[in-house]
Amino acid sequence: MKLQILSIALFTSIVFYSCDSSLIQSSNANNVIEQSITNKKWKITLLNSEKIQGDEKDFYLKLNSNSNQLEAKAGCNQLFGEFQIKENFISFSKIGSTKMYCGDTMAIENSFIAILSQTSKVVVIDSSKFILLTDDIVIAQFELVK
Repeated sequence: MKLQILSIALFTSIVFYSCDSSLIQSSNANNVIEQSITNKKWKITLLNSEKIQGDEKDFYLKLNSNSNQLEAKAGCNQLFGEFQIKENFISFSKIGSTKMYCGDTMAIENSFIAILSQTSKVVVIDSSKFILLTDDIVIAQFELVK
């Protein structure tokens, strides 16, 4: 009887430990990605396989980890909204923008807003570059502004 109780206690401890361990690993993955890409200014360099030519003052993304707010510009209008990082994925919500008409950059801006409207996988290439993927296809690339 004592052996059976000891076996149950040992089994329960192992189950709880392994559950806690996976939570820690998931939390660590969030922290690594969040620390790698937040509180920095990123130049948008690629959208849907199209290279973006232009200055980082007109094509950028900033993610504030304290408020989970995004600030961006994709050619013309200021963009703002919220983001959430969960494991290796980022989702954006409550996206808004100023409403100026800018003929030659509107297509790029609309493409960027469409990308922000979907949940994407985040892959940090190195400390100066990360990409967003949907269905294992690169939909956006960002390089650190120095």
